[in-house]
Amino acid sequence: MTLHPRTSAPRRLAQVTGLIAVAALGLTACGNGEGEPTGGDGADDGETYTFTLAAGALEGTPHSAIEQHYLDLVEERTDGRIEFERTSFEALCAVDEVINCLRDGRADIGTTVTDYTPHMLPTLSVVSISFLNTDIQATAAALYDMHTDYEPAREQLEQNNLQYVATWPVGTMFLGSAGPVEKIDDLNGLRARAAGPVTQLTLESADINVNAITAPETYESVQRGVIDSVAAALDFGVNYQIIEQLPYWTDPGLGQYTAYGMWWSKEAYESLPEDLREIVGEVTEEMNYGEAIETYNEAMRDVCDGMLESPDVESFTRWDEDATAEWHDLVGDEAEDLWLEIMDDYGYEDAEAYLEEYKSAYAAHESDDNPVDAGISCVDEWQAAN
Repeated sequence: MTLHPRTSAPRRLAQVTGLIAVAALGLTACGNGEGEPTGGDGADDGETYTFTLAAGALEGTPHSAIEQHYLDLVEERTDGRIEFERTSFEALCAVDEVINCLRDGRADIGTTVTDYTPHMLPTLSVVSISFLNTDIQATAAALYDMHTDYEPAREQLEQNNLQYVATWPVGTMFLGSAGPVEKIDDLNGLRARAAGPVTQLTLESADINVNAITAPETYESVQRGVIDSVAAALDFGVNYQIIEQLPYWTDPGLGQYTAYGMWWSKEAYESLPEDLREIVGEVTEEMNYGEAIETYNEAMRDVCDGMLESPDVESFTRWDEDATAEWHDLVGDEAEDLWLEIMDDYGYEDAEAYLEEYKSAYAAHESDDNPVDAGISCVDEWQAAN
């Protein structure tokens, strides 16, 4: 596999009627407003192309910021020859239906959490392996390499009518709790909300009782005493107002645990002439090799401010290396073994080879010079201010 060089570079908010949905579909992949776009390998044909977005990222979140930044760059670089019909969150497709919408042509480009349809995107679930993905930029770049240069992963996308744009982690996994949690012994007996089988296994290894409560149900579940802790990204704690009830937050060093992804439908992408596809490719590469994570970190500013300004947050820390290593040793190879079992259940052949290729790509991009997840940096800001 050839590695690319690294460069610088909740509730549903809106419902639409069937009539509006049909109208939106009428805009899908229209060439110059005259029906189907002119596809193929020709040079600049002067056509304009309008594509419909299935938005699975909540407005105001870092993930929506990345989604919108990509669309902005494509429109700008193509001088408006590519335009996007930007539907609001879940207005066209529910978050767990985005991939199906791209497959069947209801949308041309879409964003959603990769684990909402893991049976269609099993290779992207490698982010869920605890302690593996601690460099957020290396994770994004390695996933791009794998789905651009590694043939089995590329074939998987093609089978689902998808053209890869980017995958970026949701952020470092933090623990929010009613009392201080600074070492592995403090985890025993906690009742935590967490998502994903590999993450749940890691938590259960430390005697945490895991409950797979949905995001919108979490606040009430804490309020009613169903759970007394959460394992989630920092923006989850702030945007869902969990910090109002759980005042102690810490980074135990598990790293990234799930991701957002963005894709074109293969048909929409291939409808573009060669010159526009080349521009789209350049923007896509920039996003994966720096632009996406820079955008994420900028958008995390508001999230960090929420932590810094909250009167309810009593403590915001990170574990020392020995405490993290103790949990890592306790989990051992179980997280990877479970992931391999899951891949087997999905019918993915030779997951071990994929995992080794991914680790190699990750190592090639891992660097002390990479941007640090803004959630981690926010811990230092809170400590300095308090």
